[in-house]
Amino acid sequence: MKIAKVLLDLNATALDRLFDYVIPSQLVPKVQIGARVTVPFQNRPTIAYIWEIATHSEVAALKEIIEVIDDPPLLGMLQYQLVNWLAPYYSCSRTEVLKLCLPPGTNLSRQIIYRLSEPVDQLRKELLLNFPDLPVAALVEKILKLSCKGAVHREWRNEFREYLTIFKFLLQHNFLHKETRIAPPKVKTKTRTVFFWVAAENLKETAAAQRVKQVLLTKQHGLTRAELCTAAAVSPGVLTRLQKQGKIRGTAIPMERIPCGMEQAPVSRPIVFNREQQRVLEIIKTATDQKPFLLQGITGSGKTEIYFELAAATLKQGRQVLYLVPEIALTPQTLERARARFGKAVALLHSKMSDGERFDQWQRIKSGAAPFVLGARSALFAPFDNLGLIIVDEEHETTYKQEETPRYHVRKVVEKLAEFSHAKLVFGSATPAVETYYLAESGAYHLVKLEQRYNSQPLPEVTIVDLRQELKRKNKNILSDLLYQEMQQTLDRQEQVILFLNRRGHSTFILCRDCGQSLQCPCCEVSLTYHSDENILRCHYCDYRQPVPNLCPNCQSNRIRYFGNGTQKLEAELKERFGGARIIRMDHDSTTTKGAHQQIYEELISGKVDILLGTQMIAKGLDLPKVTLVGVIAADQALNRPDFRAAERCFQLLIQVAGRAGRGTRPGRVIFQTYNPEHYAIQFAQKYDFDSFYRTEIAERRQAGYPPFSELVKFGFSGIKQTQVIAAAEAYAALIRQIQAELVRDFPRAGNELQLMGPAPAVIEKVQNLYRWQLLLKSSQPQLLERLVEESRQKFSYRKYPDVRIIRDRNPYSVL
Repeated sequence: MKIAKVLLDLNATALDRLFDYVIPSQLVPKVQIGARVTVPFQNRPTIAYIWEIATHSEVAALKEIIEVIDDPPLLGMLQYQLVNWLAPYYSCSRTEVLKLCLPPGTNLSRQIIYRLSEPVDQLRKELLLNFPDLPVAALVEKILKLSCKGAVHREWRNEFREYLTIFKFLLQHNFLHKETRIAPPKVKTKTRTVFFWVAAENLKETAAAQRVKQVLLTKQHGLTRAELCTAAAVSPGVLTRLQKQGKIRGTAIPMERIPCGMEQAPVSRPIVFNREQQRVLEIIKTATDQKPFLLQGITGSGKTEIYFELAAATLKQGRQVLYLVPEIALTPQTLERARARFGKAVALLHSKMSDGERFDQWQRIKSGAAPFVLGARSALFAPFDNLGLIIVDEEHETTYKQEETPRYHVRKVVEKLAEFSHAKLVFGSATPAVETYYLAESGAYHLVKLEQRYNSQPLPEVTIVDLRQELKRKNKNILSDLLYQEMQQTLDRQEQVILFLNRRGHSTFILCRDCGQSLQCPCCEVSLTYHSDENILRCHYCDYRQPVPNLCPNCQSNRIRYFGNGTQKLEAELKERFGGARIIRMDHDSTTTKGAHQQIYEELISGKVDILLGTQMIAKGLDLPKVTLVGVIAADQALNRPDFRAAERCFQLLIQVAGRAGRGTRPGRVIFQTYNPEHYAIQFAQKYDFDSFYRTEIAERRQAGYPPFSELVKFGFSGIKQTQVIAAAEAYAALIRQIQAELVRDFPRAGNELQLMGPAPAVIEKVQNLYRWQLLLKSSQPQLLERLVEESRQKFSYRKYPDVRIIRDRNPYSVL
């Protein structure tokens, strides 16, 4: 007898363990680790994953597996290893990680259906007796139709929306009984029907049939109905008649859904490496150990071509490549260059694609048809089975941290992925994260550098404009005098300009001049942002919207004024001051539609745009040769966050956005506008001096004991009732202190090595009607941290706080 130890596809923490089931003899050939099966659990069919196969069980009476869903398994061995490591490391269940590993749209779920349980005659009799004024005959026919179909609750309610009393009557008097079934997946392989000629040669045909025959006999792969009607000049009715006569046959064949950006064949370009690139390539290619590489290259130094050369060598060995980018905005540019180099071997995965498109790309990777995988964070969980190279481009970016469960960071996950697959791992950035650079300096990573631009052009000159002096000169415009003059000269030379402002909307808040009240979101403790394109106020946390009032709702004054600058306000000023310029805005609001990033990129490259303005997505790796001027509207904006990474984030953004200028043959110019020109992040960014910034920042981190000199875990508590949230946070803090005191017996230094901060309200205490409190646990000993987190997870009395959601975020990117 063979026993399957299965992992139930249920989110309950208590069920994140293995359950034993007997494998029926007829299913033994199909049962493999990673396959989905249905098993009886609590008298209902439940989806589960085969996690282990054994020959005996400690449980006396075992139930049998009902059926095998996947043959062969969707889950590969590399994904299986990743799930087993990631779930305990990030304090989440294995099923939460598994959902990231399956093809999009194929997650299965249980459905409750209703079927008629009494004879039709009895049903008709009861309905006539209790509802004599209703159309009983028509209702009975509808009931039979839904029962035979096995309709779910929602379908019954929709069909009986005018007769809900009838539906309730059927349930209350047991005319309907519940059944549980596994719902089919939302996404399947897309097919199209093509026609072939199959009639005998000696049959007499009409003129129309002869034309169809002649066309099809020359088309080995068949034609669709529309294609055949056009080619043979016949109507669809002719094809229907020939199909009924058995003269043509329709066959369904798989049809790939093509993502935006993969429709056209790109043009390849010759690649010539300079000496510095050749040196770096040789170092990475000849390395024999498993240590990751950090490639620090200034903006425009040719890092991407090094990545592609390494990828080409890996593909030549018959192994797969994973190329990660931090933002969808980068995907069109990188996709074009990758397809120019590797053609149909490229697969694309990111969240802006439809489920069907991602499903098809997933299948291409699984089948081996696309060994080069380009994507954002989620591409980590693609079905690799022979991974040879992992590239993490712009590795410093915040988007590499997942903010929903499982709350993983790409840096840590790819290290494990490389370890499991024996793949080469390369991180790349002009401004590496402090933690990454510290690992390289300490010898955990190989450090290689590119210190010159590919075309030997100098880095653009950076000028700092002190906005305090602009105010003294009575200039209250968004643009300083210098930036306005430089923009005018750049446009006169028919060159492109980028303006960076990391705030979307028009005005960040509106205020009553009489009573001082600003309009706030009723669901969140934040001011509403004015959006001029829709003339509404919006919350950027819950998307609450309301019309702009004419009078203050507090004092009825009409002295309402708008404050703060966003990208929409900047766009309006640019249109007023540069009327003839072609302006495009790139932020969250302007890129919500499918293919928006691709369209903006194509317009920029073609020269149809003079001024690009946007938020941080324009700072991430875009290669635009015609851009010679970059203006940063508020260079010190990132410094105002109460976060220990604020200076690092400011420095990285400034360097990255400055690097968009002067990447072609013409020199570039950069202007930082700031009220805080003396800050070290801005001063070092002006000089492109990463080393000095790093020395200053790492000294600050060492003194405060923040990463990389410690690890953090954030415990978040949220709920509708503020008192319950606070009580849960305080109870959890008390439990942590108790466990810490117990740990001191085994680890005498645990009292000093574990530091608990809080509980305290989050910086924005209320978001989407949920109150938020948090604890922050800090330790320089990861093993102690893991033990404390796990013990607190197991011992906390969750039942006392059923309405409070608790999350654990290891090494959070934001502690706000």
